[in-house]
Amino acid sequence: MINRQTLFQECYLLFPKQDDICYVMDKIKVRKIFEGQVEFDQQEMEILKQFEAYLISKRFMPKWTEPQLLRMLYATKFKFEKTYAAIQAYIQWRNQAFPLKENQETTKFLSSGSIYLHGRDNRFRPIIVVNAIKLAAQKNIDITLDSMTIFLEHVIANYTLPGQIENWVVVMDLGGLGITSLPRQQLQRVLDYLQNNYRSRMHKCYVVNCPGTITFSWNIVKGFLEEITVRKISFEKSSIPTGLFEHCHKSQVEQKYGGISQNIENNFWPPHEISQQYFLPTDNITDILISKQQYNQLYQFGKLSKNRLCKELLEDIRQSLQNTNTEQHLDKKMKEEVPDPEEEQQVINDLIQNNQDFYKPRIEELFEMPLCETKIQLPFNFIAHKKMLKY
Repeated sequence: MINRQTLFQECYLLFPKQDDICYVMDKIKVRKIFEGQVEFDQQEMEILKQFEAYLISKRFMPKWTEPQLLRMLYATKFKFEKTYAAIQAYIQWRNQAFPLKENQETTKFLSSGSIYLHGRDNRFRPIIVVNAIKLAAQKNIDITLDSMTIFLEHVIANYTLPGQIENWVVVMDLGGLGITSLPRQQLQRVLDYLQNNYRSRMHKCYVVNCPGTITFSWNIVKGFLEEITVRKISFEKSSIPTGLFEHCHKSQVEQKYGGISQNIENNFWPPHEISQQYFLPTDNITDILISKQQYNQLYQFGKLSKNRLCKELLEDIRQSLQNTNTEQHLDKKMKEEVPDPEEEQQVINDLIQNNQDFYKPRIEELFEMPLCETKIQLPFNFIAHKKMLKY
């Protein structure tokens, strides 16, 4: 059963168009979708082949899929040495951070509203809200990072789909707080943590309620960020992330950020569905979602072998196929059991002939006339079943 709070049938029917999978931003190639049914171009496959040879030369070959390797390569601008170091750092982090253990302190952080999920855009990308003032109030950076890991892993596991929904949108509310008001060392650890461990996940970041000194602050902070990430971030001095509403229905956004959803004051964790209205009035849904029939065709042709499947969508086609197979089986059975008309006539005549000695004396005695042998013709609409002819 699909959990309506996390993933629903429409999510499985969304297959990104090529421009949403890979595009060029200011002469820089950006890939957002790596997994599932997505195919890589010849240049990407050649780079993967070269990088795998590089890793073998280092006697280091992690059990990673091509999408995982390519995600790292894109994030490091295809610099093999940097990618190699990034993979090692990532593996070390995973070994230290996992298995995840939610405790009283992380639950308290997640329930504080420092970071929480609120809605989806019109491509079902989850929207993450970060409250900078509350985040700055968290004194223990280790608890902060552990809590963010629990949160983001929950989002990936329950709100994304490989090959279909792999990115999120961030609304960062500075609340008038200067970015540099955060302890610099703490800020750098948070940014490094996000960049190194959740690469190519951010679709857009809208920074709202920025102070007048944001330009100065930003020039300092963007030195910590990769160029592609910098290009995805926009700033608003007001509380309204204007660009967000170009791809997000207002029912998915809180009123304090220009939406029409009630502001959340508590119950930040765990996340829950905000609204079932995702598309903009200008959206053509048939251009965004495929049909159930198309989804079933992709499944039948083996095009979803690397995707997470929606059992509910497949049950319909399975039931339909089962009904069709049953009907075909019955038709075949009936054809097998309905005899040839000539065979039918011969069997009945044999029955009459074999029992004629039993009836003939009685009929002749009763009617005082001889019984003539004749061929008995069946009515036109008579259909004999094979089982009738066995006796």
